[in-house]
Amino acid sequence: MAKDKKSKKHASHSKRTKKVDNKQYILGAVVIVVLVAVVAGLLWASYRSGSERVSAQSEGVAAFVDGTPIEIAYIDDQYSRVPEQYKEFVKKSDLLNQTINEFVVIGKAESMGIEVTTEEVEAEVLAAMESSGMSEEDLIERLAEQGLSRDDLVGIYTKQLTINKLLEKDVFSQIDISDEEIEDFYDSRIRAMHVLVETEEEAEEIITDLMRFSLEEIEDGFSDIATASSTDPSAASNGGDLGEFGRGQMVPPFEEAAFSLEEYSFTAEPIQTDFGYHVILKLPKEKSFDEQYDEIKDALLTQKKASAVPDYVAKLRSEADIEILYKEEGSEALV
Repeated sequence: MAKDKKSKKHASHSKRTKKVDNKQYILGAVVIVVLVAVVAGLLWASYRSGSERVSAQSEGVAAFVDGTPIEIAYIDDQYSRVPEQYKEFVKKSDLLNQTINEFVVIGKAESMGIEVTTEEVEAEVLAAMESSGMSEEDLIERLAEQGLSRDDLVGIYTKQLTINKLLEKDVFSQIDISDEEIEDFYDSRIRAMHVLVETEEEAEEIITDLMRFSLEEIEDGFSDIATASSTDPSAASNGGDLGEFGRGQMVPPFEEAAFSLEEYSFTAEPIQTDFGYHVILKLPKEKSFDEQYDEIKDALLTQKKASAVPDYVAKLRSEADIEILYKEEGSEALV
């Protein structure tokens, strides 16, 4: 069974048994970091020019960062660009916090002399157009629908690339992944198959049926039973194979049983969860440590990067003189 096919099949089962897919979470965290940078970077030029027009008085000012004001009008303008369906989850205080974050991060990049060239920005814009299949005319039209111009897009990419360069130089370059960490990660994961049925009696019958298979036959035999009997929707295509997973990804009773098994052994009794009754078979990993080395190292590096960014931004904020004046309507304190 091909690995790429298995990865797709496992996705449907994760909704039933897994709590969190670590790789998906890791990747999601990195994407969120980039999106925050882009959202906060929107119309940065207008923000900076607007700030210069504000007097030293606090009227109309949402916050001061090292004495420089952030206008309430700017936050209002950004909020007007948030799609209506997201306004239930995104508050003006969130945009203000993002703006402050970007202010201190961009300020740090400027102090370190980090710059982005026009060629680098255009390369990113062209790459985005190519990947989406848009022409220059399509791009201009799509931007106009969002009240943006191509110059606005260039500004967004400029700030995003600046932030990325800063993080690479001042944060990511300090991150290292040791062989011990990679080995610990490899050893902390197991591979298993399962059959899910509605009643304990059905699960007991399956356990009895599995006893007729030899060590060499057990994987194929288990797969056939899962395909024919499991109520897990993915079992029809993956034969009950869950692939590899670590602790914290499965519901507790399932995890406890799976991790207590020896390779090629299955649970002697049905394992009950909120989904029904499981019979679990533990198998050896499909890939050796050496085969997974680079993949694990990349995953751990991505995870450390995602964790390092909030800490770095918090550090920059702690070093800045930030005074927040704005209060959300109906709220005593905002940020």
